[in-house]
Amino acid sequence: MTANELSASTPSPPDRRAALEAAFAHCRAGTYALFADLDEDEFRRQPHPDFSPAGWHLGHIAYTEAVWLAGHGAGEALLAPRWKRVFDVDGLPRHQRAENLPAKAAVVGYAEEIRERTLNYLAIAPLAEEERVWRFVLQHEAQHGETITFLRTLMGDTPVVGAGGAAPSPEIEFVEIPAGACSIGSDGLDAIDNERPRHEIIIPDFSISRHPVTQGQFARFIEAGGYGDRRYWSKAGWRWREHAGIAKPLYWRDGCLDHPVSGVGAHEAEAFCRFAGARLPSEAEWEKAASWNPDTGSASAFPWGDALPGPGLANCDRARRGTTPVDRHPAGRGRYGAEDMMGNVWEWTSSIFAPYLGFEAWPYEGYSKIYFDGRHRVLRGGSWASRPWAMRASFRNWYVPETRQILAGFRLARDGLKS
Repeated sequence: MTANELSASTPSPPDRRAALEAAFAHCRAGTYALFADLDEDEFRRQPHPDFSPAGWHLGHIAYTEAVWLAGHGAGEALLAPRWKRVFDVDGLPRHQRAENLPAKAAVVGYAEEIRERTLNYLAIAPLAEEERVWRFVLQHEAQHGETITFLRTLMGDTPVVGAGGAAPSPEIEFVEIPAGACSIGSDGLDAIDNERPRHEIIIPDFSISRHPVTQGQFARFIEAGGYGDRRYWSKAGWRWREHAGIAKPLYWRDGCLDHPVSGVGAHEAEAFCRFAGARLPSEAEWEKAASWNPDTGSASAFPWGDALPGPGLANCDRARRGTTPVDRHPAGRGRYGAEDMMGNVWEWTSSIFAPYLGFEAWPYEGYSKIYFDGRHRVLRGGSWASRPWAMRASFRNWYVPETRQILAGFRLARDGLKS
């Protein structure tokens, strides 16, 4: 499927079913690829207590599709209690999911049966009323695919590190974003509930780093003793650092000076920002830098426009199976000059994950709402493992600040127009 199929602009009615079918097929092929080399033990292994086994995610993807799509008509068997108990998010607790997980072949067979029912229903589904649900289910699978990539990493699947070039200068370059109004969020068919409603705000002038912080730049913080210097840390961050006893990012890789640093939590990112005389951007600042076009006074879905991410625009969809140097996608830059805002690594912001004014929970009460707890932080932009249907400038990811995820990095911001 090309980048322009199922783009942010709605296809003409005769093409919508074909575009959805192609997107579902492309997404599922990528999901199955994540399981192709996993044996039964790896399929059901729980590598971290906070995450379910990889195999559970495949079953949950299928069960969710059954609930929202394939369950129409004669789909009652797909929602049988034995499947609900194991794969419903409110079924078994995480620590019991591995021992109750069916065999790999059985889960794949279940997913195949559901997909056949789904496509049969697509032929007659009233898309005028249901297309938002279809896109939600597609994104749901895409998001869990990224989680599976993370779980594979925890089980020893080392990301591929592509060849680098000359390391960017240790001096971080900034681009200027003038003050003014812009629109934040989205009301599009793809938009998740926490992205809605789209709204206008006025943001004071600021500067944002042209690229995400690289390993070469972060190395200066390590070499200067930044992990042991109380001046750079918040009170909460310092307590966490002392308890965890950390001295470098969790997934530090030698010889990757021009790749974005990853495996850092928000506390580490903020400590580096203070070391560099900067701060993390707010999520609104990040979104303006990524999507706002000052010439037209409008926002696009991506820095380059509304077409889905492709190889020349962003490092995503596991195309490289790891990060790339931060300067390899100039065609994907935003209107203000910031690069690499889509793909490569998710980027921490300073913003607490909270509802926008006028928020309405959808498609069920707890999808986003339970995470509006004052602890989760917003990350933006997607990673090298993000599927294209779960990427756009308005998309909001969230983690608690202590999370050191291999797919997460950050970039800097400064008050005022300072380059």
